[in-house]
Parts: sequence; C-alpha cells; structure tokens
Amino acid sequence: MIKFLRISSIYPAFLKEINNTIDRTENYNNILKTIFESKYSVSNFLSQELSKKNYECNEIIHNCSLIQNKWINEYGGTNKKKDILFEQIKFYDPDVLFLGDLKILKKLNIKTIKKVTNIKLVLCFHCAPFQKENLKEPINADAFITCTEGYKQKIKKNFKKDVLLMKHAFKPSDNDNFEIKETSRSIDVTFSGSLFLNHSLHLGRVKIIYDLMKKFKNNYIAVNFSKFFILEFIFLILKSIIKLKFFKDLKVFYKIIYIYLFCKKPIFGKNMHNVLKKTKILVNKHIEDTEYAGNMRLFESTGLGCLLMTDKKKDLEKLFVLDKEVVVFENSDDLISKINIYLSNKEKLLEIAKNGQKKTLSSHNYKNRVKQLDIFIKERISNEDI
Repeated sequence: MIKFLRISSIYPAFLKEINNTIDRTENYNNILKTIFESKYSVSNFLSQELSKKNYECNEIIHNCSLIQNKWINEYGGTNKKKDILFEQIKFYDPDVLFLGDLKILKKLNIKTIKKVTNIKLVLCFHCAPFQKENLKEPINADAFITCTEGYKQKIKKNFKKDVLLMKHAFKPSDNDNFEIKETSRSIDVTFSGSLFLNHSLHLGRVKIIYDLMKKFKNNYIAVNFSKFFILEFIFLILKSIIKLKFFKDLKVFYKIIYIYLFCKKPIFGKNMHNVLKKTKILVNKHIEDTEYAGNMRLFESTGLGCLLMTDKKKDLEKLFVLDKEVVVFENSDDLISKINIYLSNKEKLLEIAKNGQKKTLSSHNYKNRVKQLDIFIKERISNEDI
C-alpha cells in the first residue's frame, strides 16, 4: 500500500466564507470533511480515486488556520508553537508527498523533511503563471504535474524535471440531476471568475465581462477581486499615466469600475454548481499568459450541463469537438453574436450542451485522470521501496 499525502490551499475569498460558516466546535476530521463536501475546486477527488487503487490517502489544507490549529490541538501534543505543516508531514509519513502548488513547495525544506520521513517521491502540481523569481530558484520537487502543454514545456525547460500532463476534471455530486431541460435553465448567461489587475493576466476579460453585463439582462456575472483591488487599480492608472496612455485607457478604467460596482459576489463550490445548473450558456476566458486550453471551468460548466463558450486556445480540440460539444469565440463581438444566435435556437443550444456534458462525464473525470497519476507514481516507486 502506498501512503499518499496531498497538501493543498484554498482561495482567499472562499477561505473567508469557510471561516464565517464552519462550526468551530467540530473536531478536525469533521471540519475537513465539511470543507471537502463543499466541492470546491479539486476537493479531495484525487485521494478518493487513489484510495480505490490501494493507496492510503490523507489531505491537508495548509492555509486554513482554523483547521490547522484544530489539528495541532488534537494530534500535535502540548507544544502549540510547532511548525504545524512540518509536524503533519512527519505524522502522516507518506511515501508520496503531493503539493498543490509551487507556493507550498517554497514553504518547505524538502531535504530536511526527507531526513525525518520515508518520503520517496515529492510531486508538485503547478498550473499557473510563473513569477520570474520562481524560475531562478532551485526546485526540490522530484517531478511536476501540470494541466497544459504550455506549462509542461516551461517546467521542462526551466527546471529540468519530469512532468505529467494531467488535465483538470469534473466530479458530479451523488444527487446531481443530469437531465438537461430548457425549462430548468432560468439564467441566459453566466460568468464566474477572477479579475485581478496585477500582472495584467485578467485584463483581457474586462471588455467581455462588461459587454455581458450590458447586453444581457438575464445574467449571473460573479467576479472575484483581489483584496488589494483599490491599490491595484490606482497602480494601473499611474502606470498608464507614465506611459502617456491615460486618455486612451479611460474606457477600460470605466469598465473596470462598472464591473466592480455592479457584478455579483464571487461564488465557489456547491454555490457555483447550483448557479451553473440553472445556466444556459457559460462564458469562459483563460488568463492572458497561456496559449493552451485547460482551466477548471471548461469541465465544471460542461459537466453541469451548460453550453460552454470559451476563447480559442491550442489543444481545445483535443478535449472537445468544436461547435458540437463546445463553442469557441474569437473576441467579445464574436461572443455576443454567438450568444444571441444560440439563445434564439434553443434546440441547438441544448444539443451542444448535452454533447459537451456527455464528453466530460465519460472522459474528463477523476477516475481517468488518476489512472495517469497512478502510472506516473508507480513508474517512480517500485514495490521494493514501499
């Protein structure tokens, strides 16, 4: 049996929601279970599937101080000043340490951890833009896992590590009703995503989100802003002034403020799933730095029966049949035109939505993804090592 420990983190906005809703009188395991039942992002779906393959799995959410303090009180003894994450890794003593992102890897002294544990393989999942300083630092993971071919190439080039390309996936809830009916879809258009102004990674979304809000009254536009939004917005203006582009950028600034004032609050996990179940068309826009398709929303939206309209990226055709299972758009004007076409052709809208859902449920599920992960792990750990 392979002992597997996954360490993940939670989006700050969702973390705030957890802190406001979790019953603090519950014990560590019950609180952790409640968080995973919320179906946020990857949840514990990898561990669930690996457990079926004779893995002993444990999960840690390292940036949730509520449950981390619960853990140290219940399992860590009397010294409350311990490095909780280090103590947890020693306690679970896994064969495979799976880190949810590069930030977690940077927090850990892997050489020291390996001296006091039986860890044989350190895997780091990373599917996000790389900061320049990240590319210069030594990386102590044994191998990487990522979700797009573009990030795979960058990791191989900069870190010289083995990389598993493992796409995101979707796992339905046990009580999900998968019959797609036009009558049960009361929202015409939904967008759910972030609009962070630093690094300009989300600026391509501004016009799209603004146009959706202005042109479709029956919408659900939920946007997650950084807690430093005001500072980021001021910095963006100052940067524009320095580059002598202020008057040219005025429309963009106006649209950002309009979105900030009139969009809905961000939604996560089950709350987002409930909105998508009522949605006819879900609009997806990748961040600016990626040439390749692969974000989580591709699979959440199709899995929950929306007609997915997504920006055109490389490898999308390897995931879905274009215009039969999903619809692609070139720019905001093209998107608005296609939304109007499909809203006026309900039969075609439902046909593509059903095809997309069928593809995701049959192909883009965690059972298939974990088959890849299991092979990747066992190629690096022999039975004699365990």
